[in-house]
Amino acid sequence: MEARISTDTAQSINLWYKCTGCNEFVFRGELERNLYTCSHCGALFPLLAEKRLEHLLDDPSAAEIRSTNAAGITAEGTISGYPASLFIADMDVIPVEIDMSLLFSAIESVLQKRMPLITIVACQPEGSEETLTETPYLTMQLERLADAALPHITVLTETDTYPLATHLPVGELVIAESTSASQKPAPPNLQPALHAPEEQLLTQLPTSERQREPDISVDCYTSREELPDILGRLLNFFSV
Repeated sequence: MEARISTDTAQSINLWYKCTGCNEFVFRGELERNLYTCSHCGALFPLLAEKRLEHLLDDPSAAEIRSTNAAGITAEGTISGYPASLFIADMDVIPVEIDMSLLFSAIESVLQKRMPLITIVACQPEGSEETLTETPYLTMQLERLADAALPHITVLTETDTYPLATHLPVGELVIAESTSASQKPAPPNLQPALHAPEEQLLTQLPTSERQREPDISVDCYTSREELPDILGRLLNFFSV
């Protein structure tokens, strides 16, 4: 379960945070040491874009970072020794607030430098009418990556707050950050991945047990702690 940072006034100057998963209070220093994971129930607190970079990149201080005030950040660095370009939409951001020029520049950069693109976005509430006017153009730009045989990996966050829905086009591989990967059972039937039906077969729930629309297919669930290792393994695979 994805926890939210409570705004309860009992939280003295933000030194303590109340987990909305179990209603226990967690010390801020302890949250930081545990990658913003509740030590009582294991629920995930939202993670700022800058904190995600620190967690994912081998050396954040050596990364080329570009950001604006429009809730987005791009960076180029290495994960497990493999170069990649990352685009991260900050937590709780709606699509129309994202500065798409950052993502467009990241696409141009990976095309020039021949490196993978990783997009990290939070799931969106079902039925949201806040859609991106640039979506058709963005889809065309992302298709250039496929034409150039450059991988595009999407990481979905806050997966237990909302259904697995996003208004941004997803990559060939979709990873969902969850409280615990082991808590996500492997359903029995195989179906084509919606985002790449000609390439992949994914394990999906029967129709009657799926979450409400709009859902998307996910290639794998992983814990926040294991995400850098999973991305490193994928980057290693694509580098061969």
